[in-house]
This record gives sequence, structure tokens and C-alpha cells, in this order.
Amino acid sequence: MHLLPYGDLENLELVGSGGFGCVYKGWSRRLQMEVALKMIQGAHSSNMKKLMKGLMKERDVMQKASSPHVLRLLGVYEKPEGKLLELGLVMEFMPNGSLRSLFDNIPDVPWALKFQILHQVVLGMNYLHSMDPPIIHRDLKPCNVLLNKYLDVQITDFGLSKIAGATTSATPSFAGTLSYMPPEALNDINYEITRTFDVYSFAILTWTVFSSVEPYLGIPAPVIQRCVCEGQRPRASDLDRYEHIKMVPKAKELMIRCWDHNPGRRPSFHDCSESTTVMYEAYQEEIVSAVRSVQDFVQQSSSASPLCEVTELITGYSEEFLKALAKNVEMTPDTQESSCPVGNGEVSEPETAMVKSETPPEDEEDISGAEAFGNTLFTAIKNSGDYKKIMGKLQDSGVEKDLQKLNNPKILQKKLGRLFR
Repeated sequence: MHLLPYGDLENLELVGSGGFGCVYKGWSRRLQMEVALKMIQGAHSSNMKKLMKGLMKERDVMQKASSPHVLRLLGVYEKPEGKLLELGLVMEFMPNGSLRSLFDNIPDVPWALKFQILHQVVLGMNYLHSMDPPIIHRDLKPCNVLLNKYLDVQITDFGLSKIAGATTSATPSFAGTLSYMPPEALNDINYEITRTFDVYSFAILTWTVFSSVEPYLGIPAPVIQRCVCEGQRPRASDLDRYEHIKMVPKAKELMIRCWDHNPGRRPSFHDCSESTTVMYEAYQEEIVSAVRSVQDFVQQSSSASPLCEVTELITGYSEEFLKALAKNVEMTPDTQESSCPVGNGEVSEPETAMVKSETPPEDEEDISGAEAFGNTLFTAIKNSGDYKKIMGKLQDSGVEKDLQKLNNPKILQKKLGRLFR
């Protein structure tokens, strides 16, 4: 592993940020390649020691893992900050973003690619669980499954990972993403992390890969926690419309086994790999063309102007979306999803802008040109439909914590307008 001195990284560009820190894209002169740099925020924070400990823990986990489907740590970057020395993790930059962004931006992901992704996730997780001692990820979800330029899986974000057998952990066992956490982790304060935690998360991930949306959209966190502990799961019947698709019934059966309420009945990732190998081989002749079609679509989309991209992102959302915004959804801030990578980043800027906007006075009548543009977008949203997709965007970026503030169409109009000032 390389220790990269300050000044080695050039043309650093912020691509995402979250509660842990910031992620930049840049060029390493020593490595002669495009890289992603993960830095923690708050060099002078009183919490700096804890943050650094968390970053170094992630470094240690990534150093131990060496799999084609686990994101590789290339080096550690040193950056002077006053009298302090900040450290960051340097990884290969993933130009195709995350699994979440794939489904958000590609209208119809080919089935061959979906089954390749599931198989590669299983291979990566099986590698982590097979290590001595095993590494348990604890936050397996679409945002933490990155895709390289060939659309191969790279599992990332080991900030919550636990090395099995360790006697201490800086992170409480409850930490994670609520929708992907198993019931035993939600109803037992003394729960001890095991491999079956990740297997359950993989089951929810499988449902997301087939449905292209996040589970439990718009449902308050306490309700999710209670219902999951009572045995409820995302509707498996939602996949019935794909029963005619090759290998979908077999994948659905595996998914249901993996989210079994009894952890002891869930298969290991080694067992899962036997099933996903069969599924992957059934599509093997279609993989190359599937990957090429997605790469071509991404390349064509990248030539669009930013305004067109945002317009396409926001248009197509239904009256149901507005109704959802009008409800006072009481979410527990610390137990819902908090971030989603953009490339190797964590939160996309447009959603963050919506969160931070202040509610304007309702009697304010003057509408600027930017706000008028927001009104146009508002009309497009109101007259078209894809409720689940926009709610997925909101949930991934944490905006749903502030849904109760968006209780008026005028507010939404002005918030949209301010995105383009």
C-alpha cells in the first residue's frame, strides 16, 4: 500500500459528501491513474480522534480484503491541516457510480446484467465471510455496491464493518441502514453480529435489484422496525410479474430463504454462490451485449447538458408524490438511510440543496425567473407519474426527514426554482 504525500493528488473535484466526510475525484501522479479520495471532515473537531479511528478501521479492513469484487485500497493520503495531519483513503475511482445510481439512471437494466451483479455481490461477500477471521460488512445496500468501467461489482464502505471475534467495536450494533437490517438486530439490544446479518441484507438487495426501487418507501422508521420484527418483508409478490423471465423464480426462492426470520435457516454466501452461479451461467452468452448496451446508454447520456439531466430526473413524477409531500411523515433521523454514493461519493448535490433550502414566506408573491422554471418542473411532476423512483431519490439523500416541511405546493415550487439559481 502506498503512502501518498500532500501534493501527489491533482485536480481534486468534490463528487460527494456525507456525515463521515467528503469524497473527491482526482489524479495521482505517483500511481498515474484516476482515483477517489475519502477524507474525513472537521480537522479541528473535538470528535477528530474518533473520526480518525473510524477511518483507520476502514483502512485496516480494506487492506485485509483482496477480492476482484471488493474495492481495493490503493494508499493513504497525508494532508497538513494547521498543526494536524489529516489522513484520507485513496481508492480507484468508479466512473459508473453505484448500483443505486444505475437503477436511477438506466430505464431498463438488462436481466443478464442484473444476474451478473447479484452473482458478483455474492462472490465478494463470500470472500469477506471466508476470511480468517471473517469480515462482516453490516451495511450492504445498493449505495455501497459500486460499478467499475466494465460494470463489475466493487463492494465498498467498510465504515461499519466488524471483524468477527473482535471483543470491542467503536460502532454500536444497531448502526446500519434500517431497511436492510435483520429483525434480530432491531429487537435485541444485546445482539451479537453474525454472518447472517449480511445474508439478510443481500435478500433485501435482491428485491431492490429486481424492483429497481428501495423497500418501504415513505414508511416511517418506527413502523418499519416494528413490522420487520413482526415478520413482514418487501412484497415478494411484486416479482411475480417477472415469473416468465429466465431464473427469476429461482432467484425469488433464494431471496425468501435469505430473509428468513430465523437466522439459523438462512443460507451462507457459499451456499448462495452455488445458486447464483447457475443463474449467471444461464445468462452468460448475453452478458457482453448487456454490458455494452448500458455503457452505450451512459456515454450518450453524459453528452446531455446538466440542465437536461436534471429536467429528465425530476420530470415524470405523479400526483401521489405531491400527496406524499403533504403528509407529516415522522421519521427517526438516526435510523433511516443517510447517504448514497455518486461515483465514490455519498450524497448528490441537488437533493442536499433541497434539504437545506429554507421555507419562504407563503405570502411572497414575486417569482424570479429561476422560480418560474421551478414552477415548470412542478407542473411536469404533477402531470406525470413514477412515484416510487422520486421517493427513492428522496429517501437515499435523507430528504424524507424533512418531508413534513414540504406541506405546501408553493414551497415545493420555490425549492425547485432555487436549485437553478
